[in-house]
Amino acid sequence: MKKVMFLIVAALVSNWCDAQTILSGSELFGKDRKNGFYMTLSIEDKYLEKDWPTFLSRFGNVSQTKETYTIPAASIPDLTSEPVTVTSKIISEQRGKTKIFASFEIGGVAVSQELDGYAAVEKLMKDFYTYAMQYEDVRLAEKDAGESQKNYDRVKKTGSRIARDIERNKREKESLLKKIEDNKLELEKLLQEQTANLQDLENAKIAIEEKQKSLNTVKNRKP
Repeated sequence: MKKVMFLIVAALVSNWCDAQTILSGSELFGKDRKNGFYMTLSIEDKYLEKDWPTFLSRFGNVSQTKETYTIPAASIPDLTSEPVTVTSKIISEQRGKTKIFASFEIGGVAVSQELDGYAAVEKLMKDFYTYAMQYEDVRLAEKDAGESQKNYDRVKKTGSRIARDIERNKREKESLLKKIEDNKLELEKLLQEQTANLQDLENAKIAIEEKQKSLNTVKNRKP
């Protein structure tokens, strides 16, 4: 659990650092290169592939083709009253590190850091960072809870096994004690039989001696 909590804190710190930097750049969309902005988040791309288009849908209908997300006529009042063409893609750099690129065009002209609309674009992307991190926090908390549940189940399973072993040991002990008691009774019986046998042997010996005396007496009577 401590390890998972450390990962949550590390992810929060990493994402906070990433979210402070929005860089200008360009990306190819088919044969067209579009200017726009990058933002890197320490969140796996499989999650952002759900979160990003959901967030963008606030501004209009999102069209998706492979890794490309497009809104032909987005409504972004903080940026302009005119329709905005949003073209975006999600780029997986490494495990747990994902880059989002977005181009915002007004009347065919891409917003850049030199234009007034940059502040609104920066705010939009940072708003997404906050949005994405809320879901990431939930996922990490669920993972932490899941690990705790697994640990509880593992400990409970171990406890059940120990309880079964104790009951088995008790049964074996009772069985051994019964065998010892049975052995004791058997020994006593055998000792009694041995004593009786020795007495029978002594009586048989005496009987032989008496018979031998009688035989000798009869023999001595012969003329």
